[in-house]
Amino acid sequence: MNTDLVAVFATTHLTLKAEKALKDAGVGHRTVMKPRKISSDCGLAIRLEHSDVDRAKDIFLSSTCLPARIYRQDGREWECMMEVDSENLSGG
Repeated sequence: MNTDLVAVFATTHLTLKAEKALKDAGVGHRTVMKPRKISSDCGLAIRLEHSDVDRAKDIFLSSTCLPARIYRQDGREWECMMEVDSENLSGG
């Protein structure tokens, strides 16, 4: 089972800001092309291991680079795990 998650952001600028924040904090991630089935204005996404998602969310919040949504892959489909904003970032 694929336990990786994909965080998508509203803009490329936010994606790159999040990438830098994760790198500076030592959180494993990979910047990837956004899967076609996921809707977003930005063509990039950040792939995270499921075990790092809570730490990544803390970093996103502290660096003000909130993703629009976080998805997980279920077979060939992508399922939205959460829509993220400052009120529900800790949810999941």
